[in-house]
Amino acid sequence: MQINSEQDAILKGVHGEVISRALKTLVDYGTVFNAKRLVPIKSAHLAGSFGAVSYGAYFQVIDQMLKEGTRVKVPTTINPRPGRDVSLLNKIAFRKQKTLDDKLRALGVIQSYTCACYEHDNVPTAGACLAWAESSAVVFSNSVLGARTNRNSVLIDLCSAITGYTPEFGYLLDENRFGNVVVTIKINQMDAAALGFIIGQRIINGVPVIEHFDFSRSDLKNMGAAMAAAGNIGLFHVEGLTPDACDMHTAFAGAAPRSVITITQSDLNSLRATHLDRSNLIVFGCPHLTCKEASDIAARLAGKRLKKYVWLCMIPQAKRDFEKTRYYKLLDAAHVTVNCHCPLSALTIQMRRKKVLTPSGKLYYYLEGAEYGTMEDCFKACEA
Repeated sequence: MQINSEQDAILKGVHGEVISRALKTLVDYGTVFNAKRLVPIKSAHLAGSFGAVSYGAYFQVIDQMLKEGTRVKVPTTINPRPGRDVSLLNKIAFRKQKTLDDKLRALGVIQSYTCACYEHDNVPTAGACLAWAESSAVVFSNSVLGARTNRNSVLIDLCSAITGYTPEFGYLLDENRFGNVVVTIKINQMDAAALGFIIGQRIINGVPVIEHFDFSRSDLKNMGAAMAAAGNIGLFHVEGLTPDACDMHTAFAGAAPRSVITITQSDLNSLRATHLDRSNLIVFGCPHLTCKEASDIAARLAGKRLKKYVWLCMIPQAKRDFEKTRYYKLLDAAHVTVNCHCPLSALTIQMRRKKVLTPSGKLYYYLEGAEYGTMEDCFKACEA
């Protein structure tokens, strides 16, 4: 790997042992993927947001950084908290949460606590090189914003944050960002999250290009999150909509696709729960909801006699904005819980497992026992 003079000085320990180890880790990481150099990044996003008692090594690494006075070199945001207040088991499992929060603050990490960092605190420009963890944020940044990041892991993301570098491979390179699979759709009633889930299941190590459909920003977020969960997809294009796909020729750089798949209404419907009355908790917001998304849901639930528990999981800043709207008071009266934690972690540790219904393809994939429903299914289930 090519190392410039500044990086060489870091590796030799000029700026401290911790920074040297962090950069050496990135060099080793990049070498595995045949990266030719390290490149500077504009921002980082960390996945290690849980103050779990089992994360001893993670705390030790952060302590070493703080002991040397290390701080992040670029704007760095952090994933959601795990929801300590949900149950006694969560309080025990995540009892080091405040300790972790304090340590991250001391490192200079922005206290965003959301998987949708791109909505408020960490908004990259097209073409910017990043070092992000969190699969749903990675795929949105690459696909919808046109920035460039690989799907980094816990500690790799932190090494990049404190050094300001990431190895150049994968989605940072032009040749890996072109589409290679065409997705045609024969769908009467679009459900973007379900579409993303099916694409994730059917495409392995590919960059799908979906034929034109007028998806909203919210659709793109939820579709990408489902793709990333169900199929480890880090980049997709939509013909005539996403920034790198003004047309099919551009999306494929003039090359022929390796395959074409068709997804039908029947495929989407196959994910849906058949008995909506079985659920006792409806969860919206994985990835986190914006203020507009929460307001749209609230408008549908306001004045209804809800028979199920309902969670809205929101970006913290969006929740603060939402609390100032009339919709928040309406939901409060309907006993809807509005929170900012990660619904997956909040619901994973349970003595008596809740029967969850969700319109999130990501949560459906990861949460054992969860069932999937369209937005309309979930609204109906609230009153069933």
